[in-house]
Amino acid sequence: MCYISCYWALTCSCYCRTVGLAGFATRPPSPPPPLTHLRPSRPVDITVTTVSSPNSKTLQLHLFSVAIVGILSVLANHEASKGFRIEIQNTAPETSAAGRRFDLLYVSNDKITSLVLNASNFVEMLLYPNSSLAKKQVHRLTVRLGCRNLTHTVVVESIKEHEFLLQINSSTMDETQVDLVMLRAVQKGMAFVWLYDYAPNFLINGMAEYITTSAGLGPVSGSHGGDGWPEPDNICWMNGNPGAVAHFLNYCEEHRRGFIQRLYLAMKCCWHDRTVDDALGVPAQQLCAFVHVSELSTT
Repeated sequence: MCYISCYWALTCSCYCRTVGLAGFATRPPSPPPPLTHLRPSRPVDITVTTVSSPNSKTLQLHLFSVAIVGILSVLANHEASKGFRIEIQNTAPETSAAGRRFDLLYVSNDKITSLVLNASNFVEMLLYPNSSLAKKQVHRLTVRLGCRNLTHTVVVESIKEHEFLLQINSSTMDETQVDLVMLRAVQKGMAFVWLYDYAPNFLINGMAEYITTSAGLGPVSGSHGGDGWPEPDNICWMNGNPGAVAHFLNYCEEHRRGFIQRLYLAMKCCWHDRTVDDALGVPAQQLCAFVHVSELSTT
């Protein structure tokens, strides 16, 4: 009996252990607690960009397009900076030294265009100190190296409305200081382009000479010559010598600041004999007498 009791006790104990282990092994696992401590305090925007590797032909085409757009933009800005269209013509004989020299020194490197633009800017700044003023319309300018039978170094003509022809005597190419002669010719030519032609010719020529010499291309003082100065009973600006008129205009500007701009605007239309007096604010004859006395004192 003792052995049987022990046997049944041992069997029950093993059974209980077996059932307990099996029950523990088959129990489903508990879900993990929520990770509330890892949640962001505010929404986070996430942008995912997919980068594809372009082929070489597409990349080259793109770079070429960018380059073309850049070149066109530079050219457009250059044209816009001019304010008007410029055309260069060389009508000198192909076999002439003057024609070849003009092409070599001024056309091949586009130097003539730079001279024209710089001269034009100087004239505009002198005549239009206030940018709000309405400017004379200049849409197209043709610069031509003309023949040797021109009466002056530079001649300007209005060929159409807002279009001008600036002819340079081909003899300028024979000068030793050709750059200085060309610079003065272009500067004086651009002065004629911007000046209105309603005033008398001797005043227009004097104004062009004044602008040219104001650019540092020859002094105004003393440029009128000995016998070109009028007598004190004559009107100074009615002198046929452009240098003498330029000298008088310079004297008036020094004593009546803004005189040149007022005179230029008055030359735009409705010219009359008192236009110069109105721009001065006093009779021009009074200043003529002062200029004549000052000239006599310096000679």
